Amino acid sequence: MSTPFKKSPSLLWLAALGVVFGDIGTSPLYALQTAVSLTGASHAVAVASLIIWTVILVVSVKYAYILMKQDYKGQGGVFALFALFKKSRAGKPIGFGIIAVVAFGASLLLGDGTLTPAISVLSAVEGIVTIHPGLAIYTPSVAIAILILLFVIQRFGTGKLGNVFGPVMLLWFLSIALLGTLQIAHHPSVLRALDPHLGISLLARSGWHGFVIMGAVALAVTGAEALYADLANFGKRPILTAWYGIACPALLLNYLGQAAYLDSNPSAASNTGLFFLLCPMVLRVPLVVLATVATVIASQALITAVFTLCRQARSLDLFPPFLTRHTNSKVREQIYIPTINFLLGLACVLLVAFFQTGASLANAYGVSVTGAMAVTSILWAAVMFSRAGESRWKTILTLCGLLSLDLILFASCMTKFFAGGYIPFLFALAVMVLMFTWNRGRKLICEAMKKAISPEELGKLLTRSDYPRVPGTRVYLTRERTPEHSVASVLEFQRRTKSVAENIVILMLPSTWADPNQVIGDPLVKRHEGGLWEISVPHGYMVDADAPASLQSASRASNGLFTYDPNDTFYIFPKELPAPERGKMPVWQKRLFSFLVRNVVLPDTFRIPADQLIVYFAYVKA
Repeated sequence: MSTPFKKSPSLLWLAALGVVFGDIGTSPLYALQTAVSLTGASHAVAVASLIIWTVILVVSVKYAYILMKQDYKGQGGVFALFALFKKSRAGKPIGFGIIAVVAFGASLLLGDGTLTPAISVLSAVEGIVTIHPGLAIYTPSVAIAILILLFVIQRFGTGKLGNVFGPVMLLWFLSIALLGTLQIAHHPSVLRALDPHLGISLLARSGWHGFVIMGAVALAVTGAEALYADLANFGKRPILTAWYGIACPALLLNYLGQAAYLDSNPSAASNTGLFFLLCPMVLRVPLVVLATVATVIASQALITAVFTLCRQARSLDLFPPFLTRHTNSKVREQIYIPTINFLLGLACVLLVAFFQTGASLANAYGVSVTGAMAVTSILWAAVMFSRAGESRWKTILTLCGLLSLDLILFASCMTKFFAGGYIPFLFALAVMVLMFTWNRGRKLICEAMKKAISPEELGKLLTRSDYPRVPGTRVYLTRERTPEHSVASVLEFQRRTKSVAENIVILMLPSTWADPNQVIGDPLVKRHEGGLWEISVPHGYMVDADAPASLQSASRASNGLFTYDPNDTFYIFPKELPAPERGKMPVWQKRLFSFLVRNVVLPDTFRIPADQLIVYFAYVKA
């Protein structure tokens, strides 16, 4: 997500504080209370020890120290690791296993985007119970109203809201740090939680129940993936400055403070508003308001991350090209995907309506987060193994350390599978099916289209064609990097219209992992016989293709050989569907792929005037 502080590097850490750490920064609202509800108040200090060391190992060691060293042209996250792996393979085919891992990790992150707004907002609103218990019946309704408003305003962009992200989250972190410090000052004995043996001893005594406890502890590191995923938006130094300077100390102090409060007030262990009990009653209303605003910010940051994730998946042909709108004319990273926004908002509202309380919703939380952590570790190892200069033994030892922690957290969260953990798991499976269907359908269709004749041969055919020539230019659009994909479209459209345009353009607009700020790359223009032009204009993966602008750029690059008249140009956009007869795709997968092509693949993303666009369906034997 972009930020208004980009022009002031000294304040980038403040922007990162608001966007990157919104999710993990609001974890104290529910993490320790959920864990203590499983152990009792007598073990609050030991639980705090588990949370503290989990935060240190997962966030400070794994993400901040190990993963932040690996980026692809400034980008971080699951897809950046996948791009690094593809680069190291130097064009060699990618195995199904790696694609499955990437799809699973991305699906889990999308599941996290569904759960985080619901649990964060609901947990914050539940603070009103500590003011008056009778208000508890209104918390789900208030949370749903806030969520609906949050998703409705997405269409207007997040620029204005982004202006207050950093300062509000700074106030939030300072507040939770102060609340924790005051409790520690009254009960300094809680500092023994800094000894990791205290938490380990609790797990050893708990046996199988220790897995259940760790499932709740995992809630404290939700949002850790954001450190790596938002690398491009802020850079390594601002993110690490915000983490080590503000977020990490504030979180550790607050968890210690909550444990100290429970140590002297054991009856509070069953109170879902434990976090708010640290605050004096006179200041509790402002704290509830601040917590609600903080959770809205955390939710907003994650919604934006989901939009970005979907767009990155689209660039790798793992997701359909959903209609995407830019919400800021100057900052291209601020996007809005209406379909995803609606589905995400509907899922959040249904989750709150179904679970009613943050404690119940916590049962569904954690599976997607910890699963995505394990996937990130596996992809990191795949990248390191693919490099000749990296020590294999060092990579193996590091991977064992990372996976031992990731899999413990994932397995512990899976103990809540039947209590709600199945929701993100099933959601991830559904998204994976969608990704595999789209990827396989596109791959088979592209393979079939590549069997067409070459552009040189097409030019000769156009020269000998008996069809009448009509004035103007017909532009055949494709996102592929090879022109053969559009040759079949030219021949098919020519067969249907019984005519040939005076100028025929095969316009390739591939989305690449180029500089995300590069709007239009250097066009490659080739001229063939029969008035056929072959033009390729690469784009950055965070930039929508612009067909008219690309043709203008090609006209300039050709030194006048290719002329572009915007008023006498028509754009041909074929929607390729797999032929109904038996092929390499199962019937159900063909139907799903066809549904996506018919209803999701829209030419709006090419920025073509509506009165110059021609869309038609073409069946391909795949």
